[in-house]
Amino acid sequence: MAKARGAAMNEYKPILWNLLLRLLLASPFFYVGLTGAAFVASPFFTLAGAIIVAFPLARLCAEPLGSLFFPNKHFDRPQPIYSIPLARKQEGRYEEALAGFLQIAHGWPGQVQAWIEMVDVAVNCLHDGARAELIFQQGMAALPDDAARQHLAAMYMALKSQLPPAQPSVRAPLPLPTDRPPPP
Repeated sequence: MAKARGAAMNEYKPILWNLLLRLLLASPFFYVGLTGAAFVASPFFTLAGAIIVAFPLARLCAEPLGSLFFPNKHFDRPQPIYSIPLARKQEGRYEEALAGFLQIAHGWPGQVQAWIEMVDVAVNCLHDGARAELIFQQGMAALPDDAARQHLAAMYMALKSQLPPAQPSVRAPLPLPTDRPPPP
């Protein structure tokens, strides 16, 4: 943020220097106009001084307002588009959604949201805890910073708690081979 603020001040330096120069040029006009030394022409001297100073003042006021509508800041590369994999997830095409999120995760390594979405699909849509664990491990290895890894770990634990408990088998257990009599 400090870097962006410093860049913004660099945009204002030429404007402020221009304003200072024009104030120096307009000061005799303001002096004559405001003291009334030229009697009837005094308002015209004041007006001339105001015209000299008007452009940098207007630019100084318009710069922050104009940046609201036409910002100077931009990203170095396009941002990831989550709408396509999210649409596939809504349509029930979970494998395609996972592939889309994986593509985002590999294209933008710092995007923890892609890994969270993949874990969410594995847990809530596919109900596959083993796959969620695998995705989580891959995300922990791929994410570059500790804050992102901590966020992924917290979200994984929250999502993992939504998995239904493992269902016990309703079939009778098969006898172990040692329970059988040896063949004749």
